[in-house]
Amino acid sequence: METTELELAPVSALQQISKAEIDCQISTAKQYPRSLELFQKRSIDMVSLDHETAESCIYSRPVGGGKYAEGESVRMAEIVAANYGNLRVAARIIEQTERQVKVQGMCHDLETNVASTSEVVESTVKKNGDPFDERMRVVVAKAALAKARRDATFQVVPKALCKQISNAAKNVIQGGATLEQRRERIVEWIKSIKVDESRVFAALKVEGIAEIGEKHLVTLTGIRTAIKEGGITIDEAFPLPEKKPSMADEA
Repeated sequence: METTELELAPVSALQQISKAEIDCQISTAKQYPRSLELFQKRSIDMVSLDHETAESCIYSRPVGGGKYAEGESVRMAEIVAANYGNLRVAARIIEQTERQVKVQGMCHDLETNVASTSEVVESTVKKNGDPFDERMRVVVAKAALAKARRDATFQVVPKALCKQISNAAKNVIQGGATLEQRRERIVEWIKSIKVDESRVFAALKVEGIAEIGEKHLVTLTGIRTAIKEGGITIDEAFPLPEKKPSMADEA
């Protein structure tokens, strides 16, 4: 029987191949430059496909003092990267133990030759300090990879170009339903995550559901996306009320 020996290409040759591929991509990007007008049109059309897609593009996170800041969701980053054009976006795991996973995201604008990397570190232990099982560590790693790609994307793609896209998503969320109907949907969601309504009202600094307006609903939509993506926990979004010291404690 005839056997054939396989020869492994030296690292330098692999590097040359990779460089040639990138050079070819850059050359193609220069030949077919992006259209910012087309980018925004396609992105707005995509975030406006349906109510669920629009909601997944809104992201809110707590910044302290009972305040929330809007950010960019993983889904928004995917839509932006898909329509911006001439981008190389990737992520990889660079370290994984029983206690944490560290990943690195990369985004390279082939047209302007601007590149950026972003690292995300996620804990893989329970509250009591025990490590997650193998399946849960895989879930955490996948979420971390998605967040690393998102962060790298928005370090290269100017956020100013995404304002109209975010506004389009908000318009879809606000349309097609009355304020009362949207409040009812939020109440159902609060019940589904098994959080006492008082914690939500306290976080939003309102007395009850009747005081929740358009701005609160957008914030809650963003919080729901952040929780779903694993960016924040329920307790971080809606902190437990501080326990008031009793007379015995003061004594």
